[in-house]
Amino acid sequence: MRPSTLFAVALAGALAFYPLLAEGAPPPAPVRHVAIVVYDGTEILDFAGPSEVLAAAGGFASGGSGSALDVYTVGATKAPIKAQGFITITPQYSIEDAPTPDIVVIPGGNSDNLSRDPAMMKWLTSVTSASDATLTVCTGAFPLAESGALDGLEITTWFGAVDSLRAKAPKAKVTHGRRFIDNGRYITTAGVSAGIDGALHLTARLYGRRVADQTARYMEYHWTPEPYLAQTYAYWNPSTDDRGRAIQAAQLAVEEGRVHEAIAAYKKLTVGDNTGSAWLGLGNSLFHAKDRKNAIVAYKHVKPGQPAYQTAIYNLACAYALEGNKPLALAAIKKAFATGIKPSQALGDSDLAAIHPDIAAL
Repeated sequence: MRPSTLFAVALAGALAFYPLLAEGAPPPAPVRHVAIVVYDGTEILDFAGPSEVLAAAGGFASGGSGSALDVYTVGATKAPIKAQGFITITPQYSIEDAPTPDIVVIPGGNSDNLSRDPAMMKWLTSVTSASDATLTVCTGAFPLAESGALDGLEITTWFGAVDSLRAKAPKAKVTHGRRFIDNGRYITTAGVSAGIDGALHLTARLYGRRVADQTARYMEYHWTPEPYLAQTYAYWNPSTDDRGRAIQAAQLAVEEGRVHEAIAAYKKLTVGDNTGSAWLGLGNSLFHAKDRKNAIVAYKHVKPGQPAYQTAIYNLACAYALEGNKPLALAAIKKAFATGIKPSQALGDSDLAAIHPDIAAL
């Protein structure tokens, strides 16, 4: 069975996998553009950590198609750069052709390479002053501090750079010992792994605690939200509607083993379901309850072209295979392959064991 659709995305030269279609996904959240700034001497985890968080969070916050966050790398040019001196990264965009970002991530490392580049500083000043949020990690705060953007704000950085930041930003209050500090438009974090905490905080701020928790769980990251901030997070995704929040509640019921409660909720949500996501959630809930015959009926309600179709047709193949109907299982898995599912995934799925020889022969 396939509870979520996994897509591979090339990001910063590495292959990152993140869930893109959750069970019974909520209606689409508006897509936000996220620019991950890279430059020679970038600290690896400073940009990779927030990138992983935001790419995954966009999947969980998505309405079942694409991602709520369009994450991409931006360099001064598209020429390859060296992160931490040994990993080569080719930026997806340069500052000349990058989409206008709603969110900017400025990692630390040798950030003087940003500060000394007039063109890069002009671009950074322009996009960060108009952004919904800018997240700096470690010494990534320095270029903004030197531009005066952080004057009058409480900010932080890597513990070893606190004194230097105080010298560079005499009009800011530089605080030592905080994982991150949120000033609304500007979120500054301490060093390296603190960028993950800052990105999860931003996720919770934008999409609710539920999406942030799903993201942290997916990453197997032990996230402990700041107590004084945690109480301010909405639990359900504030960027969706009442129907979307009801679907999130049904998802949670499945995860907590309250399957029959989830079935009842999804049945109500199938009325007016235009994406197929409620029917998919109902099918998956019935599948978990071992009512595969009715799960099959639910999956068949999801039509080609609907965002939930790829997962539904795959899970339909699994249900048929477990019910012993090999011809219909094979017909369904062929349709799943036509949507982009890889045969290697099916061959590794024990639910499809009955038709593995037939899949291998395709």
